[in-house]
Amino acid sequence: MSLVDIHLINGGKTVIDSSNAGKASDTIQLNLVSNGTVTVDGVDIKISNLVGLGAASNTTIEAINGANVTIAAGLANVGALSKYTYAIGANSSIAVNANFLNIGLLNNVTVDFANANGTGLFTYNPGGINLNLSSPPKVVNIQDGDRIEVGGSTAVSQSGNTINFTHPGLLGIPTTLGSYSIPAGVTYTYNAATSTLTFTSCFLRGTRIRTLEGEVPVEDLRVGDFVITHRGASEVKWIGRRMIDPKAIEKPRDTLPIRIQAGAIAENVPSRDLYVSPDHCMFLEQSLIPAKLLVNGATVSQEVRLHPFQYYHIELEQHSIVIAEGAETETYLDISGRQSFLEPGTLVFGTSAGSRTWNDCCYPPVYAGAVLEKARLSLQSRAEKLGYVVRSAKAS
Repeated sequence: MSLVDIHLINGGKTVIDSSNAGKASDTIQLNLVSNGTVTVDGVDIKISNLVGLGAASNTTIEAINGANVTIAAGLANVGALSKYTYAIGANSSIAVNANFLNIGLLNNVTVDFANANGTGLFTYNPGGINLNLSSPPKVVNIQDGDRIEVGGSTAVSQSGNTINFTHPGLLGIPTTLGSYSIPAGVTYTYNAATSTLTFTSCFLRGTRIRTLEGEVPVEDLRVGDFVITHRGASEVKWIGRRMIDPKAIEKPRDTLPIRIQAGAIAENVPSRDLYVSPDHCMFLEQSLIPAKLLVNGATVSQEVRLHPFQYYHIELEQHSIVIAEGAETETYLDISGRQSFLEPGTLVFGTSAGSRTWNDCCYPPVYAGAVLEKARLSLQSRAEKLGYVVRSAKAS
């Protein structure tokens, strides 16, 4: 085992890949600069040391293309006000292992899931240390399926926009192991068995779902009702809900509803305006495409709301395509195991149906590429037939 010394480029990007990551058993020392980015591309590495320049630094550690980064670093000559951004790409992860020498690794921190496409993982392993952070790490650009794991936690609670991961301490009193600041209104589930919180997406209250009894508003559905899917009738196994106050939303685009205008997809599809959360997937081109990626400023747009609104989830035995306002869209997929669905405080809906994986998606999710462009062009063509002038499709 040897130490691989990496010097960051000031104001630029340093790449760690198969050409310079060393062997799997090697560890890496990062030599920081005042402002630098290290991109770990498609390899698994362990960062053992961060060496600073005696002043505050602004460092971004990025994992892309299936990279897995473990940070178990001592800090040498790193300024107390240094800032870190952990940027997580698709199918990639960043893990921070705590010790008394590196508590600064979670102060002044941003965890950015912008490029994770719902497949990113950020892990914090406190090792039994209860860190009293001056400010909790800020989580941004969350998408449906992104995950945060705090090792050893058994429960979560929410206060405002802060999520606290806890475990039973002395005399059973909950002890906080880690806290994170998330955008207002973001929904999630928590699985105590894996200490993992997973972000979710949903329907807006009032959305009509096709059932054996006809069109039923989503808020009127009950466990045991049968809805129409691409496989036939299927029983509702779980329903969750969440109220959102847009006046408290720091980044509205993360949570405000996407409006798909009546007739935007085809004649009478949807049959009336359909409202879903930004990460909720529509079924187009035999694929699942998040609504936010279909925004064109004409027939698909993001709503601006000032009054509170409510989102709903419905889960079936299998991840499925259902008919909402005459349009095909997905049901809830329990990626990490559903044991609670939280509002400020904790509300529990039903019991855990067991963990699913991305392999349980009924159709492939799409976030970029030719399929997405084909779907956008189809919506654009339809919008032009309805009399709109669409200059360019813009993803939310």
